[in-house]
Amino acid sequence: MYFIDTSFDSLTKHGEELCGDHVEQARLRDSCILVLSDGLGSGVKANILATLTSKIAVTMLKEGSTLEETIDTVVHTLPVCNERHLAYSTFTIIKIYNDGRGYAAEFDNPFIFLIRNGENVPIERQKRILNGKTIYECSFTMDKDTLLVAVSDGVVHAGVGRSLDLGWQWENVDEYIKSIDTSFSALDITGNVLEQCRRLYEDEAGDDTTVLSVKIKEQETINLFTGPPKNPAKDYDVIKEILNAEGKIVVCGGTTANIVARSLGAELDVDVSTMTQELPPIGKIPGIELVTEGVITINKALDIMREYIDPGKNAAALKKLQDKNSASMLAAIIIERCERLNLWIGQAVNPAHQNPQYPMDFHFKMQQLEEFASVARQMGKEVNIVYI
Repeated sequence: MYFIDTSFDSLTKHGEELCGDHVEQARLRDSCILVLSDGLGSGVKANILATLTSKIAVTMLKEGSTLEETIDTVVHTLPVCNERHLAYSTFTIIKIYNDGRGYAAEFDNPFIFLIRNGENVPIERQKRILNGKTIYECSFTMDKDTLLVAVSDGVVHAGVGRSLDLGWQWENVDEYIKSIDTSFSALDITGNVLEQCRRLYEDEAGDDTTVLSVKIKEQETINLFTGPPKNPAKDYDVIKEILNAEGKIVVCGGTTANIVARSLGAELDVDVSTMTQELPPIGKIPGIELVTEGVITINKALDIMREYIDPGKNAAALKKLQDKNSASMLAAIIIERCERLNLWIGQAVNPAHQNPQYPMDFHFKMQQLEEFASVARQMGKEVNIVYI
């Protein structure tokens, strides 16, 4: 199974306050649906048309509607330009499954770019006429070395009349994307292509310009160990069992981290560069993937995870995963890298949690960990809880 890494951003046409392009996405247990729409013209009207198109399409496809039903609804819901009798808006619909299978339906947007190891992946498109609209459909397969990029026509028009007489053009964009380091994240690739467009437009975009990037990442088993065992005499045996378990190890909690370091005969170092006003810094123990403080960090990571499964906040959550603080790093491991989560929950009561001045008591901690497991399951993760 893979994690589907997505990122999108736009340049607004010079002189306009609102972008006439819009991207919507929905994450299902087995897949991710993305719709990039380009509204006719620019400004407020284009923004409304693009937003409605993408929202209608994502909502209907998420609920299981067919492409025919979705396009029919869009056609009969949105207006057609009275002057030019042109389409309400263009769109690119993409659906990527967790196993790497992909599908795209394209209407009047530039064709998607599908690149693997610096070379184009052959795409066989099928032409269909739906409600008088010419739609191109294709199926493909992605792996960890595959990059998919979808753009609005502002990208292929970048620089027209300025630095480039005929604009950037699809073939030029294709060559540029193939030159990008494939180890970059989707966020980095989107920013890279969009920055090139900004340069070609000389900081005054002649059209709304949107880039949507998709990569997939392999996932693994994560063992999250938090809280000392109820019986201190079993500390070493528990650590040995966790260390021998399949997958990577994450340790949350200062006392827990000290137990792990002592059991390994290792030093616990602190990376003060990751400290924020709200969050303690991460620690480092050889052989351990991530070491963080306990309940505060878990609580903040859980907030990001909740945002991630909320369609309206998903894009903001994905950006937070790039931050170098303990909560973002913990959330990123669970969201991006975890297919199977083993929660090893120690039941020893921290004396600090008995202080009435300390709001995050033992009961609160247990509730948060149960919620942590629940949200992970909503993401499609396999979760196993072991109380120790």
